[in-house]
Amino acid sequence: MKAIVRMKSGKNLSNMKVQEIESTPPLADQVKVKMSASRINPVDFDLMKGMPFLKYKNPQIGGIDGAGTIIALGANVKNFKIGDSVYFYRKFTDIGTWAEEINVNTLDIANIPKNMSLSQIGSITLPLLTAYESLLQLNTQKGEKILIHGAGGGVGFQAVQIAKQLGLQVFATAGSSDKEILIQAGVNRVIDYKTEHFERVISPRGIDYCFDVLGGDNLLKSISLKPKKIISVHYIEPDKMDKVGIKLPGILKWIMKLSMRKFDTLAKKNNVQMIGQVTGANGDSLQSLSDFVNKMTFINREYQIRTIQDIELNGLSKSDLGRIILF
Repeated sequence: MKAIVRMKSGKNLSNMKVQEIESTPPLADQVKVKMSASRINPVDFDLMKGMPFLKYKNPQIGGIDGAGTIIALGANVKNFKIGDSVYFYRKFTDIGTWAEEINVNTLDIANIPKNMSLSQIGSITLPLLTAYESLLQLNTQKGEKILIHGAGGGVGFQAVQIAKQLGLQVFATAGSSDKEILIQAGVNRVIDYKTEHFERVISPRGIDYCFDVLGGDNLLKSISLKPKKIISVHYIEPDKMDKVGIKLPGILKWIMKLSMRKFDTLAKKNNVQMIGQVTGANGDSLQSLSDFVNKMTFINREYQIRTIQDIELNGLSKSDLGRIILF
């Protein structure tokens, strides 16, 4: 079978090449999936660069999320059957979805939403799961207000749809090119980040929550708005890293926590609860997400596509970030 394999470490995806490798049978608690689609996520760049606490396989297939059809079952598998359409997000210690066929642990998979195709859900698995887990942690109430940053991006747009399904009033920062679809998704106020300053548009305590995907000064300005809670993919809570399969040494946890001091100091001053989002492999969470999406009128965006045949001929590059691989 064809697979996109890490030839050497390096953040440049040009180090990934299409290779012919053996398709092995699933282990007892795994299923074999014929892949349909997988997204090229920012985390894929980081994982292919190499992390000192990860052991890479040989060959190491790229990719961490996706969707496909079950074509074989391990000996212990009871809750899934051949022909099921499933989607998944894997741990950092178990990456590998960019192949025509893959084996996946049943704890990490779920049936796809009934109102989405395999290629649609495979195109947004990680962004959608990240947005869903993030907003659920806020314990929001209908009618409350949330600011969503980067609402035109992969994670931000899914957060908008989930927030509206939860009954929230949504303020969203985005570019002018995304304004039309964000209004279609129900955003109450689109703030053009190129021409407006969100911290001037929104008064202190003018929102209840904030979902941040940008970090840095953007996160500091958001804290200054004094919402009750902020959840951010850039706010690090080291103890949550076990969700992706990583056991960090104590000294590294201390260093990572220390790097968050400026956010913690300002949050304490403004009485803001900070929450770090780490999206982990969790089939139960994915199934809960499917049940949630089944109740929605979901907006599926169009994404640029690469095929494995095209990648074999022309390779991958940084410009492929956010594109979808079809198998």
